[in-house]
Amino acid sequence: MYNKFSENLLGELHARLESLSLGELSPVPLLKAQVSAVADALKDLTDFVSAHPPLDTQEEIGYYKFTYPRFKSLIVYYTEYHYFLAGVPESGLKAKKKYYLSRPSAIAAFFEQNTLHYNYFKLDGGMLDELFYTRRDCRNVLQPVVLGYEPFLGTVMSELVSSFLAKERLRNEILALMHSLSGRGPLSSTVVDPLGSLQREFKWTGEDIHLIELVHGIHLTGQVNNGSIGIVELFKVVGNFFGVNLRVPKRGFDDLKARKTMSKTAFLDMMKLAVLKKMDEDDAYDPEKARRRNGF
Repeated sequence: MYNKFSENLLGELHARLESLSLGELSPVPLLKAQVSAVADALKDLTDFVSAHPPLDTQEEIGYYKFTYPRFKSLIVYYTEYHYFLAGVPESGLKAKKKYYLSRPSAIAAFFEQNTLHYNYFKLDGGMLDELFYTRRDCRNVLQPVVLGYEPFLGTVMSELVSSFLAKERLRNEILALMHSLSGRGPLSSTVVDPLGSLQREFKWTGEDIHLIELVHGIHLTGQVNNGSIGIVELFKVVGNFFGVNLRVPKRGFDDLKARKTMSKTAFLDMMKLAVLKKMDEDDAYDPEKARRRNGF
């Protein structure tokens, strides 16, 4: 019953928020307008629910677990994003990076403080849904303690889930901003990707010709996109990831064919031997492993 109404209401709200973001309001009036827009939509939602009470426990759970937090999280998000932007240093790339790095740490600390409930939220558990997402047992010791943003119109857990959603979105926004400060570099060496996911650094430390040989092998056996990806595009993707200029694919292939003092597939041969050697070592009799396996 609630899905159709809430989806239409949320669509109208997003359109209103987008219109506000494209306007020329200064930060504080913009925040007030955004929070006011969400609060209005939240009032319409709760008025609808009051006029059409949940038909059963599952419908009540669905409302407080999914529907309500989608709206309330917007108030939390816009408020905290405003305060985040207000604290950004006016100058100095190093100072900005340091400030940006401090915020995800604070968000991680918030999740750590609410470990039990955050893990339940992330696992999408169902065992405690009736406790957390209905109003039947508000004083239970397992209920979280929440300091949040008005209006408080949901269960305590749904208010906390709203904060989880908002802080995850805020964290991704901050990580994306950190990525933009880092400038363009090898994909694997960036702190985060454009969507805000954390990345480790991967550097190709072998010879470039070995990577060229490997990429040609991957392409010729059709291992990526069912073989539909072109060799030029594949060279570009792999090269960007490892920060290596793989040059023109044909030139690299010609270099492989031109080998005189070694196998034309030296690197693939080396990989094959390394894998076979590992297999032989694993299959070899080890008295110590046998002793542990047999419990002696």
